[in-house]
Amino acid sequence: MMLHPLAQLRTAAGLSHPAYARLVAETHAALGLGRMAARREKVSRWESGRTEPEHSAQLAMAHIHHVPAAEVCRLGWPHWLYLATGDAGLAGEPYTDDGAAHALDSSLHLPHAPRPPVLLLEGWALSKQIRSALARLAETADSAVPDEAGLPAERLEWMEARVKALEEQEFGTFVPVHALYAAALSEHRQAVALITATPHSRPVPRRLYRLAAHTGMLCAWLSSAAGEETRAERHVLAALRAAAASGSRSHTSAALTRLALRHLLAGSPADALTLVRAARAADPRPWPGTEVQFHGYRAFALAHLGEPAAARQALDDTARAVSNVAATPFEMAARHHAMVTTEALTSLYLGHLTTARRQFGPLTEHLTTPQAGPPSPYTAQWLRYAVETHLALGDIDIAAHSTRRALDLAGTLPEALALQFHQLLEAHQHEPLIQQALDHLRDHHG
Repeated sequence: MMLHPLAQLRTAAGLSHPAYARLVAETHAALGLGRMAARREKVSRWESGRTEPEHSAQLAMAHIHHVPAAEVCRLGWPHWLYLATGDAGLAGEPYTDDGAAHALDSSLHLPHAPRPPVLLLEGWALSKQIRSALARLAETADSAVPDEAGLPAERLEWMEARVKALEEQEFGTFVPVHALYAAALSEHRQAVALITATPHSRPVPRRLYRLAAHTGMLCAWLSSAAGEETRAERHVLAALRAAAASGSRSHTSAALTRLALRHLLAGSPADALTLVRAARAADPRPWPGTEVQFHGYRAFALAHLGEPAAARQALDDTARAVSNVAATPFEMAARHHAMVTTEALTSLYLGHLTTARRQFGPLTEHLTTPQAGPPSPYTAQWLRYAVETHLALGDIDIAAHSTRRALDLAGTLPEALALQFHQLLEAHQHEPLIQQALDHLRDHHG
């Protein structure tokens, strides 16, 4: 379940529900808005979405979080809160060239946040973004915008080559995830700088927007590999704006598909299905790899929603799509791992525990056995899914071994991913093997 933006602000300030209620009441009185009851239940209801604060209470909260009162009236509840969380550019900028530039610039300053995933957009707010992206794509897909005029061609070619080299690390690398992310963010920063440096008298060439969409999605993938789904979603939202501005159906479809994965991992399965449908609408003839993701994410979402027949059909479609993708042996191995993970987690969420054990068994055995080649940056994340599955099945020894293997492969797990492992294991720490795995985790991460 996604955290309400008010809950983000309150927890970031280190305030409990009662303390925040008192602060709002005191500010309300100090602003001359009258007395109001300082009840913690009010704050809880606001954060759950059950009730909306009165306008005067919102003005008091806006004063606390340094948001102008005019913005409270203009944006309404809860959208003005994003001005305080720092996400206004991603959530509220229009789908224009300037809006894309502002959103991309905001994605250069995303915080490191090793905490439970918090997504920015859901429900109708997400649907509004999707409609805006598809409308922008319809405007730009067939427009005659010059693609190369005035661009530093050699510099762009080198940037594109470096991005391609970074993408190839997905299938096996000894480079730590944090170092790959730093390199990807550096390329993203250069692409955004070229966009923002384009004179207002000239349209931004599509090639620049495509490059920014590419680098943004690469940053998102590496953020996810590090367990940073909050940061991954923000990168994809910026990439979606760049993709739609570029007029590229394939890039827009890929961004919507990657956003669907964020909702599968940290948001709503219903939102994930909406995003997959939008991705197919954006590009009826997607890249083969994107087609695989369409079906795999549908299967996972449908399993979450308790629709077994539709989920099994989506898995069959995924398998057929995988067989149609031409790839190197390393690429096929990575896609096979992702496919098996999807199958096993689908079975797990459908309550088919025996099937999940059978599906995850070979993958866990493969990932926990030393290999000749380097692992994918996503291997530790796959092993986290394995730990989740085997703990649910009662396979304590396999879960403990998978945790140790993830630590050995990564050297040091990214902080957010280490937190996720710890949260999975601590409910079973009475088991000696799990306690040993937790000790091993603490030795690596303190």
